[in-house]
Amino acid sequence: MNFYLKLFFLILFSSCFYPKIVLAEKIPKLVSTKTSKANLRYGPGKNYPVKLVFIKKKIPLLIIDQFDHWRKVLTTKNMTGWIHKSQLTMKHRSIILKPDYLREKPELSSKKVAFLNDYVNVSVLKCKVYWCKITLKSRKFSGWYIKKYLWGSNYIIIN
Repeated sequence: MNFYLKLFFLILFSSCFYPKIVLAEKIPKLVSTKTSKANLRYGPGKNYPVKLVFIKKKIPLLIIDQFDHWRKVLTTKNMTGWIHKSQLTMKHRSIILKPDYLREKPELSSKKVAFLNDYVNVSVLKCKVYWCKITLKSRKFSGWYIKKYLWGSNYIIIN
């Protein structure tokens, strides 16, 4: 058997027994800040200047690109920049875009739990096609909210 044919079979069979595991992050992806101080930079590295400093935890962000350990994010104010992945948590957070009622079930006719004003920061537990189940820990409310009224909710996996 010639050398190239042997090499071909070696590569073919070795890939069957030792498959490469490729973990690709789905982009765009809804995340939030993990720490109370996180730097948003102009580029993917500590040598790039700081564009903005997040001074609160749980600020919703949307990952739109990645490079090494850095994630390019979009803020709720349509600002983009780079943040180190250690400063992010995969916990879904969102901002209320349009005031409406939080409901007991994912139906307009369902019992109203509370009225939510715009710009309220909420935790997103899961989403269906038109509704998301959210919580407000500060007020201890939980219920269903219209999905299109939540910032970034189009990028949450539907359950």
